[in-house]
Amino acid sequence: MIQISEYVLKQISLHAEREYPNEACGMIIGPIGKENAIGVFPIRNLQDELHAKDPEKYSRTAKTAYYMDPEQQKIVEKEAASKNFDLKAVYHSHPDHEVYFSEEDRLMAAPWGEPNHPHVSWIVISVKQGQAVGASEFFWEDEKKDYVEKRLKI
Repeated sequence: MIQISEYVLKQISLHAEREYPNEACGMIIGPIGKENAIGVFPIRNLQDELHAKDPEKYSRTAKTAYYMDPEQQKIVEKEAASKNFDLKAVYHSHPDHEVYFSEEDRLMAAPWGEPNHPHVSWIVISVKQGQAVGASEFFWEDEKKDYVEKRLKI
């Protein structure tokens, strides 16, 4: 579990509202060895571009899915490393849907049943009619061998 300030939550909520009715996505970084999540980096959602190029492989659009721009991800990772920071969370929005950790979210976080990055949380923001209305952090709990939800106050 990470410590998410009101400022960070506000920044990701505003990003989700700006991208509505499409899914927003991004990364949150903070100091290595600490639980503070302090840097928000919106990442471009390439889902619509991928869908346009290959609708069979990428059947969903940005209204119901996201695919983070890998080049922007590399820039964030490089920036984080230069400041002695690391990745604390990945976030995305659910336009006109509730907050939940979908099966697809779980597969991205833990493709083989165990997380690729057990110390990285996943934050989901519900946006309805252009307004952020709910958010949760999903973090890996070793004892349960599953992601656990912590509601966040918007």
